[in-house]
Amino acid sequence: MPILKDARGNEFRGYLDALTGNTVTDARTISAVLGVLNAETFIDLNGDAICAIDVRNGANATLTFVFEATIDNANYFPIPAVDNQTESVVESVALAAAQITKIYIAGVSAYRRVRVRISAFTSGNITVSLRSSRADYAIYAKPFPSQLHVTAVAAVNTALTATLPAPGIGLYHYITRFELRKQYSVVGVAAGAGVIITSTNLPGNPAWNTEQNATAAGANVPVINETYHGNPLKSLVANTAATFVAPAQLQTIWRWNVSYFVGA
Repeated sequence: MPILKDARGNEFRGYLDALTGNTVTDARTISAVLGVLNAETFIDLNGDAICAIDVRNGANATLTFVFEATIDNANYFPIPAVDNQTESVVESVALAAAQITKIYIAGVSAYRRVRVRISAFTSGNITVSLRSSRADYAIYAKPFPSQLHVTAVAAVNTALTATLPAPGIGLYHYITRFELRKQYSVVGVAAGAGVIITSTNLPGNPAWNTEQNATAAGANVPVINETYHGNPLKSLVANTAATFVAPAQLQTIWRWNVSYFVGA
C-alpha cells in the first residue's frame, strides 16, 4: 500500500483535504427509493459522529418518515435531526401531497446503525441518501433560534389560555420568553381593547396591546415578562401541548405572547 507524505516527509494520517475540481468515482449505491409502509434505508456506522440525510421526491407524496437508530441492530429508537434550512429539530416528518428537498443532520456518536423508515403511508415515494462522517457539526456557539410563537388576546372580563401545540413524537417545547399584559378596558368605549401593534415576517405574527388613553382606565401594564437567556424552559412531557392560563378579571383584557422552539 502506498504511503503519502508531505513536503517535509511526514506521513499523512487520516483524511486528505479535498481539492477544487477533483472528483472521486464511487460505484456504491448511496440512494434508495422508499414507497411502501415500513420501507427503510440504513447506514452502518464505524465511529462516525454525524449523519447527513438527503430526502427528496419528484412527485407529490402523502406519507410520514422517521429517523431511527440502534445499538444492537435489533431494537430501534427515534433520534432527533436538525433541518439544515429551518434549524428546527425533528424526529419525524409528515408529507401531505407535498414535494420535499431537504437535508437533515443527525448526531450519531456511539450508535451502530441509523435508518430512515416510512412509518405511515398513503401514496408517493421519497428518495433518501445517507452519508456519515467523523466530523463535528455546529461546534460553534450558536443557540437554536425561537422559530415558533403564540400570541393570544381575550375579550374584556374573559379568561385567556395560550396553547403551544404538541410538538411531535419525542419532542419538547423549549420556551425562551413569555409575556402577559393587562389592558384596563374603558367602560362603554367600543375600542376598549386599546391600540394593537402588529408584526409581519415573524413566526406566529406577534402582536401587542398598548394604552387606550392616558388615564388609569385604558392603561396597559406588564404582569409577567420572563426571558430565559441560554437556558430555555423545557416542557415536562414529550409531544404534549403546554398552556398558559390567565383567569377572568373585571374590566381586564389579557394578552399572551410566548416564544419557543422544539427539540429532543
